[in-house]
Amino acid sequence: MPPPVRAGVELLVAVIAGGVLMQIAALKVALGTYPTYLGKYYAMLATDPFHPAPDNPVGHRILAPLVSWAIGLRGSGLLITNLLFVLLFLAMVFYWARSRRHGMLPALFATSVMALSMPVFTTLHYGGYPDALGYLLLFGAWWALPRLWLSGALFLMATLTHESSVFLAPWLGVEAVHARRGAGARGWGGAVAMAGAVLAFLAIRLVLERAHPSVEYTAGFYLAPLLRDPLHWFRESAPHRGLGIAAAFNLGWTFALAAAAHLAVQRKWGEAGRLLLPIGCALAQLFLAYDVTRLATLAFPSVLLGVEYLHRTDAWRARA
Repeated sequence: MPPPVRAGVELLVAVIAGGVLMQIAALKVALGTYPTYLGKYYAMLATDPFHPAPDNPVGHRILAPLVSWAIGLRGSGLLITNLLFVLLFLAMVFYWARSRRHGMLPALFATSVMALSMPVFTTLHYGGYPDALGYLLLFGAWWALPRLWLSGALFLMATLTHESSVFLAPWLGVEAVHARRGAGARGWGGAVAMAGAVLAFLAIRLVLERAHPSVEYTAGFYLAPLLRDPLHWFRESAPHRGLGIAAAFNLGWTFALAAAAHLAVQRKWGEAGRLLLPIGCALAQLFLAYDVTRLATLAFPSVLLGVEYLHRTDAWRARA
């Protein structure tokens, strides 16, 4: 089979696999059929992303509503756009796993770990929440690290979906440095690319905040309470922190921990640290916000890479 044809078939299979797993996930949680909670404001923004209502708290999280508006799915049509984001995210995970030379079943397993956890559940259940787009772009930014300009662009777009994506900048920076050194290039170029994306995000947010100063969720909203109590947000999450973190992936967390432990036993401390770094980045958000489960979901790269590592090294099997 010619390579272009093979690639096309793989893409088609990835989309089909993603669609099937999305349907299974929709059976696991009730599919949101109308905008709810913050989803109402995202839907409002999808009607006119350039002029958010003064009381719209998510008026600066423009990318998903802008995309939906641009393709003609305005207002509550954002729910359909969000389903497309979920499908693309799952298809990308499957295609990536297959590109790592895993068979169909391991690729399906890795994809199902994402499909049956909060990276997908949030967007499926809470109508209007475009979280899946952020995960799609963040995973794409990591996969595209050999092309720094593309990786940086995808990361920037992720931050414009939700500002919490910035917390994965340290991980992407470390991964970029490692990838470039492995290719014989100067490692600092990767860190500069990620820093440039963060600076671009800050510049865009500054413009947006000046253009729409009444939007609630700004840097000041999160930082102001810290002036009175540096642990304000951390204390807010205390009653439900443990359960909230566990709920993001449930048993899926064990894949990341098992993979890191396997690496540590081999004294591959650097690899173990890089695998766990997204977890640290995600949990650092607890000092700036208290939506625990959604914050912890940003650790999805650790879980996904843990699954892939365990398959690749055959570490599932106990050794005598």
